[in-house]
Amino acid sequence: MRIREIPIQTRSVAGNFFSYKNKRVVKFESQLEKKCFLFLEFDKSIQSYIEQPLNIGRYVPDVLAKRNNNKNLLIEVKYYDEVEKMDERLERKINTLQEYCDKNNLEFKFFTEKDIEEPYFSNISFIYNYAGITLSEDEKKKIISYIQKYNGVSLNKLAKEGFNMAFIYKMIFDEILDINLFKKLSTDSIVRINYDRT
Repeated sequence: MRIREIPIQTRSVAGNFFSYKNKRVVKFESQLEKKCFLFLEFDKSIQSYIEQPLNIGRYVPDVLAKRNNNKNLLIEVKYYDEVEKMDERLERKINTLQEYCDKNNLEFKFFTEKDIEEPYFSNISFIYNYAGITLSEDEKKKIISYIQKYNGVSLNKLAKEGFNMAFIYKMIFDEILDINLFKKLSTDSIVRINYDRT
């Protein structure tokens, strides 16, 4: 759990975000931090993450992410111009965090707005709305059986065939179905089976 409470913000928007990877609410200090959490939800290499995870000297990094491999990730969330025009205070913090990472087999990285550009951000924001949907194994099998008949099926065709689109989006979130999230989603977007997960 986080070691520092999120203060009430005047310049940025703080709030709560439900994490399906963590199975709990995580607190963000800014909209960019919220975007970072959403990005981590869709990053296949990340198992879980903690916001405001530990004290390192007098500094508290923004996120500690547990990876599928042995090298976990310490993340500092900053806007790109803050990183490019780093002041002495931020530089001291980053040097301290980097030294800690070097000693503890961690990787350090910045997360900036350039890590989650459009249309990917809008697409995953949309798909995440359906992450909490529940569907039965029978419903999953029916959808998979239909899509397996084709090399790929458009969202429009699935809707016309009467499939519950909320179920389709849920299966995309669960990686049972595959769709290109780096291209703007439309009725023409093609859905395929992710055979690595079925």
